[in-house]
Amino acid sequence: MLKSPSFARKPGVAMLTALALAGALPVLADKTPFPPQMAALTAASWGAQATFTVGESVGGYTPPGILDGMYAWNLADLSGDANDADTVRVMVNHELSSSRGYSYSLASGASLTGARVSYFDIDRDSRAVVAAGLGYNAIYNRQGRLVYGLSDLLVAGGDDVNSDGGLNRLCSANGVRAGEYGFVDDIFFTGEETGGGTEWALDVKRGELWAVPAMGRAAWESVAAIDPPDDHHVALLIGDDRGGAPLLLYVGEKNAIGNGSFLDRNGLAKGRVYAWAPNSASSPEEFNGTGNSLIGPFKHLGVRRASKRGEPYWDEQGYAGQAAQDFLAVLVGAFRMSRPEDLHTNPNNGSQVVFASTGRDSLFPSDAWGTTYLIDISWTYSPRGALRPFATVTILYDGDDAGDGQFAGPDFGIRSPDNLTWANDGYVYIQEDRSVGGFGQTSGEEASIWRLDPDSGEATRIAQMDRNVVAPTSATDPSPGDIGNWESSGIIDVTDLFPTRDGEVLLFGNVQAHSLRDGVIGGNANLAEGGQLFFLNHWQSISE
Repeated sequence: MLKSPSFARKPGVAMLTALALAGALPVLADKTPFPPQMAALTAASWGAQATFTVGESVGGYTPPGILDGMYAWNLADLSGDANDADTVRVMVNHELSSSRGYSYSLASGASLTGARVSYFDIDRDSRAVVAAGLGYNAIYNRQGRLVYGLSDLLVAGGDDVNSDGGLNRLCSANGVRAGEYGFVDDIFFTGEETGGGTEWALDVKRGELWAVPAMGRAAWESVAAIDPPDDHHVALLIGDDRGGAPLLLYVGEKNAIGNGSFLDRNGLAKGRVYAWAPNSASSPEEFNGTGNSLIGPFKHLGVRRASKRGEPYWDEQGYAGQAAQDFLAVLVGAFRMSRPEDLHTNPNNGSQVVFASTGRDSLFPSDAWGTTYLIDISWTYSPRGALRPFATVTILYDGDDAGDGQFAGPDFGIRSPDNLTWANDGYVYIQEDRSVGGFGQTSGEEASIWRLDPDSGEATRIAQMDRNVVAPTSATDPSPGDIGNWESSGIIDVTDLFPTRDGEVLLFGNVQAHSLRDGVIGGNANLAEGGQLFFLNHWQSISE
């Protein structure tokens, strides 16, 4: 077996050869010295603290930029060592295109550029980063074979999104702990956010990253595990980040092949892909407006067909390429979302998921500013016993009507919703990522983080980008007045993983400072872009 990622807690543990950067910042010994680029709104009783800034090194490892999707575990749950209980391990995506970023090496000898996953070990008491490194040491491709080089990532007859160097734009992310939602292992789900991309499942304990072709093709924003129909299956809702893409559902059969592999025992080797297809609406032009609901079935697409192997738009394994899968969705009458983004499961109800579609006015003028939905899944069966999933979809917040008139106009409320989390306090926390031309032009408000009450629809801004924090000090911002150029991403609820006061809510997020590319960051060949990891905490009730 290949060596797993280190579970040691001392600073300097890393899986890569140290990256030599001329003029690099000192090794991180405590929290980053820079203030948070995402500033909390203290009037709403929130505080922020940065813990890492892109350009810093942790031991011998220098994480690249474009930080994105994250998930966290107590390190002791992964290592089995009680001495690790004072450390939280956070897996973090880097949304680099396949040719960006410095090259890294795997245990097989493969050398790749592009997107990757890092781990950050954070001390529970000080909330400081104490170790970091590459989150995996092996990649297994769509054929289930170990990757020895770039050629092993390419797919004959399929959608080659990795031909420029490596994995491509690992975006938002999600995870499950062993035993949750029917999964056997601790898994970090991450996908390539480009048309024809592959979903990947990281076996966190073993440090092995596995392609999951059974889940189909998509520009993967994220997936959300939900309560499955029975003990023999797993189920994941899928956010496909393309304009006009459908809402997808994967239902996998556990131990379907019987080989005991990581994919098979977790229901990821064989399954069915469905698309939501209500009869009474086909797009946001027919279904929009805060508070409105729509019910409809998920219809099976059939993304793998042995008879199609090697045919145009199908790969050598018989999986549909992106164009073929899109055609299958059209055939079943799938609802076309404006542009699907992140989704997250209700921690108190495993059949409910909150889901953001960021808006695309060039396709659907009725959804320019983005929509936040509640998806409620139910499992039904045909008279012959075939699974027939249904979903009731409710609009929690429609940006185009400013939350049913909650704000003076769309630009004053939640705009271009992207990453989000449904926290244990019952609220949904939403991060904005500019996708409409009028973003900030009327209100003058920078990209923000919002708290949304899923029961009342009330939205409250809790944090906002501070463009004055240009860090590290060697970097410069050529466009400080470009509202929305920087975005926050990856937000997760870590309240239960760190010591907190009674009633405190503790969130963890990151910043993508897109315009910061010079100095120690070094542009596309090095760290690509600036950014930060930060904590956001709420210590008392928000004033009404």
